[in-house]
Amino acid sequence: MKTVQYIIEEPCHEDWAKMKPEAKGRFCEACSKTVVDFSVMSDFSIVNYMTEKKDESVCGRFRPEQMEKTYSLSVPHRSFSFDLKAVALGLALTTFSAIHVNAQVTPVDTTQVIHQEPLDGMVSVIERYDHTNERFTSGVLLLYGEPYKFVKVILMDEQGKEIAASLVDSNGKFRILLDWSKKPYKLMIDGPGLRPDVYFLDYYKSITNWEITVREEEPIYMGFVCPKPAIKSSTKP
Repeated sequence: MKTVQYIIEEPCHEDWAKMKPEAKGRFCEACSKTVVDFSVMSDFSIVNYMTEKKDESVCGRFRPEQMEKTYSLSVPHRSFSFDLKAVALGLALTTFSAIHVNAQVTPVDTTQVIHQEPLDGMVSVIERYDHTNERFTSGVLLLYGEPYKFVKVILMDEQGKEIAASLVDSNGKFRILLDWSKKPYKLMIDGPGLRPDVYFLDYYKSITNWEITVREEEPIYMGFVCPKPAIKSSTKP
């Protein structure tokens, strides 16, 4: 069984919070390249992605424990046997199911859109919302379900220029007026011990009375990913 470890030999220090979101991660303007967010992927998805891109340079973002792991490159083999009786039974069940479905057709309301969180490997389509009629954005910041206070919330344009800012009050609440002539585009939440997060206004159906869960800062490695054959530890008899 072949195994591999993924290593970032030269960590990158570009600001993740300032990068533009994409389906697989965020786009880095400094390198004109997508930084793949492996930190939210399963082991299988990481190996699958890196295998597909084996002839390309990949820039990625990992949690420390992911970089300490050994990943298996083996692909399970499936054996198929032909059984005439099983085929006949399958055809019969398929026919019965088709008759049953055709007899119980339920009208579907196509005016409603069902939103589902994208799974690893799926390309997500981000729906945009128009908020130009909104006069302000507001909300409350939570950490472990409790209001998180005295954090700065910054309103920026698409280029990352600060338009306005607000300190969260003692109840974890903030409120920022929106001047659409300055093209407000995103909120950045940052504070000591917190992971910087960006919220794009047009990605959310409502931008008032938000409940935003902040996350504590954790070590993250980012840079070009180098696959290395895993070294087996030797054991003495």
